[in-house]
Amino acid sequence: MNWGKLLLPRWASFGRKPKDADTKLRIEKRRSHRVQASMPVFVYGRVRGQPFSEHTETANVSEQGGLVTLSSEVEGAQTLLVTNLQTNEDLACRVARLVRSEPGKTVVGIEFLRPSPRFWSIDFSSSSPR
Repeated sequence: MNWGKLLLPRWASFGRKPKDADTKLRIEKRRSHRVQASMPVFVYGRVRGQPFSEHTETANVSEQGGLVTLSSEVEGAQTLLVTNLQTNEDLACRVARLVRSEPGKTVVGIEFLRPSPRFWSIDFSSSSPR
């Protein structure tokens, strides 16, 4: 293997900023505004064919889903059932994003399978998108 071809381009840019890094702002486009909210939820699903359920809390929520931390090893695009324990409403969602955090924990972005803007009991229309 030619290690020079693999490593040299990475070393060449080490410590340098792009020319326009100071002039351009990175704008993150989202479908809707996120709200930091710690809401109790119950998550149901299957891991390796075996059912699991887990109590957790949201870190933030939006009209399209939310962000939770799970100890179960879910997979991308997997379907889960989430219960908002404040309203006792269930809603099917899919795993949209996975970020391994501390050992045994995964931050999971969930996306509702059908629109449900009132699932979190928050009026998102009064918030402007970021």
